[in-house]
Amino acid sequence: MPDGPCYRCLYPEPPPPGLVPSCAEGGVLGVLPGIVGSIQAMETIKLLLKTGDSLSGRLLLFDALAMKFRELKLRKNPNCPMCGEHRSITKLIDYYEFCGVRGEEAPEVNLHVPEITPKELKTRLDRGDDLFILDVREPHEYQICNLKGHLIPLGELPRRVHELDSSREIVAHCRSGKRSAEAVDFLRKAGFKKILNLSGGILAWSDQVDPSVPKY
Repeated sequence: MPDGPCYRCLYPEPPPPGLVPSCAEGGVLGVLPGIVGSIQAMETIKLLLKTGDSLSGRLLLFDALAMKFRELKLRKNPNCPMCGEHRSITKLIDYYEFCGVRGEEAPEVNLHVPEITPKELKTRLDRGDDLFILDVREPHEYQICNLKGHLIPLGELPRRVHELDSSREIVAHCRSGKRSAEAVDFLRKAGFKKILNLSGGILAWSDQVDPSVPKY
């Protein structure tokens, strides 16, 4: 609606790159986009036909697990860069650069970092090697499945690097090996020498070592 708030009124700035996982990385139930998309389509039809009560000014929250809907009032921000009185955003920009999108949805970035395969890691863990497992995924991903590693999301790594002991051998992992490659690259530049990336991430661990580990 012309006089209603936009998404930028709710979130004026994008999250820092690496803070929020993409759908490809974090996982999403296939039915959810269908449900939300149908609601959006219905709202579009109502706007075109100029009938019914639109969701303008109302933020609809859908809890699929509880099958409940909630509403929050959302006011238009007069200083919004998208729809405010002095808008500064007038055209589309590079989506990947803007949001720092990673994973399968982002263009491939080849980082040449030292790696270890899931089978090699399993062998070393079984023989009792002193390895520090660094998990750079998000907390909700860790709850789905984990290798009992130390959780530091990639976006928090620069300010939490003091939690790591550079004298120990570190193996970093994520879902598919892309975020952890970024983490290894960052830590190597920060002076860490004994750090490896788990190739293929926890998905490869599930495929090659332990099929009981859930894939998402």
